[in-house]
Amino acid sequence: MKPTEVFALTAWTYLGMAWLGKVLYFKGIDVGPALYAILFLSLLLIGENLGPRLRGEAFLPALILLVPLGSIYFIGGLVSFAILFFALKRNLLRKAVLPAVLLAVSLAVFACIKWGIPVLKPELRYTSASVPFLVAGDIIIGTIAVFPDVRLLVLGEAIALISASRTVGLGVAGAYALRMAYDNKLTIEELKRHRKAVLLGIVLLLAVFLARHYVTVREYSTWRLGFLGSLLYRPASSYTVYERLFHLGMPLGNRELLFNPDPTGYVGELFGKEVGYTYTLFGQPAYDFGILGLLEALILGLALGRASKNPFTGTFALTVAILALDIGIEGQFLVAILLMAYLAGVKEDG
Repeated sequence: MKPTEVFALTAWTYLGMAWLGKVLYFKGIDVGPALYAILFLSLLLIGENLGPRLRGEAFLPALILLVPLGSIYFIGGLVSFAILFFALKRNLLRKAVLPAVLLAVSLAVFACIKWGIPVLKPELRYTSASVPFLVAGDIIIGTIAVFPDVRLLVLGEAIALISASRTVGLGVAGAYALRMAYDNKLTIEELKRHRKAVLLGIVLLLAVFLARHYVTVREYSTWRLGFLGSLLYRPASSYTVYERLFHLGMPLGNRELLFNPDPTGYVGELFGKEVGYTYTLFGQPAYDFGILGLLEALILGLALGRASKNPFTGTFALTVAILALDIGIEGQFLVAILLMAYLAGVKEDG
């Protein structure tokens, strides 16, 4: 299976789960948003096939898109881009794996010592205490994109488990699967040959989701759904938010969400809530640009297709896109994918 096929399978599976959850727990499926979602994914996958033909320089202006997010995002993005450019140019990524792993572990240990363990103290998940775990997870995703070792998979899922973070758990598992696809190891024969590692990965990811369900039950005394029901409820809930954003954004959008520093918080406030709402991959384009948001699908697909030419940039960009299926596209997500499309063509010196 190719890396882009892994993303396509994940995307259609997510959409199917969202629809099933909508039928079971909400008021059914709205035809308009459903057609928009199908068109969006279809255009994205068409763009993926065309993307490798484009020159990387076409995506470099993405740096300008960081400006509306504020100076911190712009400076941070510029520095990160420069570091990755230098590392790719000098072929230094593998040398950075060990320091990166030590940094990720240090962040997680620091957070546990300072605030506690989120899986045991669910209230921490909605405070700044969750940030070090998310950053640590992002770092592990990056190291897996460079060096796909099963020990990194275990470490990443362990961080996800103690932080009860499905985002980190899915990101780490997705990155590992994508990197295996780049190494032509995501085949029936290879999976059979490495079935112990495969089973370990499945068990660890399942443990992360069970931990998150445990935290949800503790947080909400009225929660009545079981584990399997909760798995369907989350995508259905995000999809329901998308449906509302779809109707608010048609026909030409509101241009308020993509470059908002706190997009999930903005959506929550939009619906009169004080918590963040996830809104799926389709929510932001529909709300911001209406029918013209379908052009964003093509741009995103072109960038993913171009980024997929390089194992590191492809794994990273496709992992971000997989996470955005439920969370939704944020400004920094889009810029990261576009810049990965440029960095895919950077050659090492000599």
